[in-house]
Amino acid sequence: MSLPVSRRGLLIGSASLLAMPASARRTKDVPYVPTPPEVVEGMLDMAELKAGERLIDLGSGDGRIPRAAARRGATALGVEIDSDLVARARSLTRLEGLEERARFVRDDLFTVSVGDVDVVTLYLLPALNERLKPKLLNEMKAGARVVSHAFDMGDWPHDEFGEIADKRVYRWTIPAIAGGEWQLIRDDGTLARLAIDQRYSKVSGVLNGRAIGSAHLSGAALSFIGDGKAYRGLVGPRTTAGEGWRAERID
Repeated sequence: MSLPVSRRGLLIGSASLLAMPASARRTKDVPYVPTPPEVVEGMLDMAELKAGERLIDLGSGDGRIPRAAARRGATALGVEIDSDLVARARSLTRLEGLEERARFVRDDLFTVSVGDVDVVTLYLLPALNERLKPKLLNEMKAGARVVSHAFDMGDWPHDEFGEIADKRVYRWTIPAIAGGEWQLIRDDGTLARLAIDQRYSKVSGVLNGRAIGSAHLSGAALSFIGDGKAYRGLVGPRTTAGEGWRAERID
C-alpha cells in the first residue's frame, strides 16, 4: 500500500563539499566563476523562460543571468552573499536600464523564498546542489523549472541535458505530489481505489488492485492507463481532476 508522500519524501542522499584552497573562496561554500555568455543564454533557452515569468539566480555573481532574463522580459532576482558582487551587479543593471526587471540582494541561498518563481538557475558545487534540493522540491510550485550549470542533483534524474560551449547544463521540472492513496470517481458515479508510488517524477501504482500502465508525471500533469482506459489530469493538493474523472486524496 502506498503512503502519502511529502516533498521531503521524494528525496534521499547527500554529497561532500569539494575541497579548495581558502584563498579561492568568496565564501566557505563556493568560489565565484563567471558563466560564459553563451552558456547564460543556453540556460535560459533550456529553461524555456518566457516574458512575464519570475526567475531567481542563486549565487548570482555579477548578475549576468538575471540581467539576461530581464532582457527577455522576465522579472529576475539575483541572490549573492558577496557584497562587492552585489554592488557590481546593481551597477551593471543601472547601466543597461534594467532596474525595473532585475534586482539583487545580499542574502543566504537557503533562506530566500523560491515559492512563487517559475525558474531557478544555479552554478554551484555538487554539495550545495544536494543541500538545496529539498528546498527546491518543497517550496517551488509544480511545473517550475530548475537549471544548473555544470553539476547535477545527485539521485534526482534530470529531464534534459545539453552541452553548450563545452559546458554541461541540466534541467529539472518540479513534480506535483501525486504519491499516496486516492479515491477515483468517474463521471458515471463508479468508484475505484488508486494507489500511486512516487520517486521524484517517476510514478507507478495500482487501480483497484491492478497495476496501471504508461504512468507519467510532468509537473502537475499526470497520465496513466488503468482497466483499459486512459486517464489524464492535473494533480492538486487534495484533488486530481481530468476529463470524465476526478480523484480525492485519502488521508
